[in-house]
Amino acid sequence: MTRKLYYDDPYLREITVQVAESASDERGQYVVLDQTCFYPEGGGQPADHGMIGAAAVQDVQNFDGEIRHYLDRKLEPGEYKAVLDWHRRWDHMQQHAGQHLLSALLEDRHGFKTTSFHLGQERVSIDLHQASISRETLRQVELEANRIISRHLPIRTQFVNEQQLETLHLRKPPAVTGDIRLVEMEGIDLNACGGTHPDNTAGIGLLKIIGTEKAKGGTRLYFLCGERALEHFGKLSDTSDALVGKLNAPLTELVQAADVLLSEKMAADKEITELKKQLLSAEAKALTPEEGVLVRDFGDRPVKELQQLARLATEHYPSVCLLFASQAQGSIRLVCAKGNESSADMRESLKRLLQETDGKGGGTAALAQGGGNTQEPFERFQEIFTEIHANG
Repeated sequence: MTRKLYYDDPYLREITVQVAESASDERGQYVVLDQTCFYPEGGGQPADHGMIGAAAVQDVQNFDGEIRHYLDRKLEPGEYKAVLDWHRRWDHMQQHAGQHLLSALLEDRHGFKTTSFHLGQERVSIDLHQASISRETLRQVELEANRIISRHLPIRTQFVNEQQLETLHLRKPPAVTGDIRLVEMEGIDLNACGGTHPDNTAGIGLLKIIGTEKAKGGTRLYFLCGERALEHFGKLSDTSDALVGKLNAPLTELVQAADVLLSEKMAADKEITELKKQLLSAEAKALTPEEGVLVRDFGDRPVKELQQLARLATEHYPSVCLLFASQAQGSIRLVCAKGNESSADMRESLKRLLQETDGKGGGTAALAQGGGNTQEPFERFQEIFTEIHANG
């Protein structure tokens, strides 16, 4: 069985290992070692990464006590140097210890129990059974958490058997049997946990709650700790500095400046929409049907504009039957419409036109649209449509 050195010393970064077995499964190529500093995925904490010899460790999983290190290449049995991706491990240690602290404060101070924990690549989250939590409560918990972090409280681990467990007051029953690994944050939390943590609360660095959302009938709370939190603050600072420059407003007035800008944009958008409508109306009036039929090819013009133009044109010319087309790279989109004085059915007209394509469409008797790929020139569609409605 592989010796789990990450339990003996979570700060261990480099060791010499023996590859006892080299094999593959549905996940890929893996090795089993005599001892390891790589933590396997479990308890909400992702697996460690690093190197074994020249092979990159991409995943670590525990299968019934066998720890499999999944690599980017095959390694033959033998002796190798194993090097941990320390930046990744340290981040996981900070986030995981921060979760213990945050969950303990939420439960002990406010009665909000943590039901699950997820350590993601960008954000860390806990799910709470509480349906909603006030901002003031979150501010209080965050402040208390950071005060505890600064107290440099020891974080200790120990293994106990089931008999010893009966004398202890754990936050929740352990999910495994046999020897149980406990993590204690002095005076704050005592819980069964298989993850890696700093040896004191100062190692967490800092804790920042960054948001909440409703999830599974409760609340999902997002937070960041340590260097990950600092990186997040750096991005926020860069973004706010850029907005200060672009909006020409101090930081404290950014929201107000953005509101003014959005209000101006809404007014401009409304005006542009009205002007477009007027232009389309003028364009529709300028179109001249020939013998009650109006056919135009509009190149690569958006189909939504053609639909608007078709509606306006049929209002101006109530007896007209029209075909508008938009083409691009071997495909065609067709809009068929009629005025209220015409008895034609545009669905039937479109159905006939689509026989020249591999596409489909639909609509009403008054307006139908569709299209597809075709090698036929537009003149072919013009010919068919004119023939249908000239005879009508």
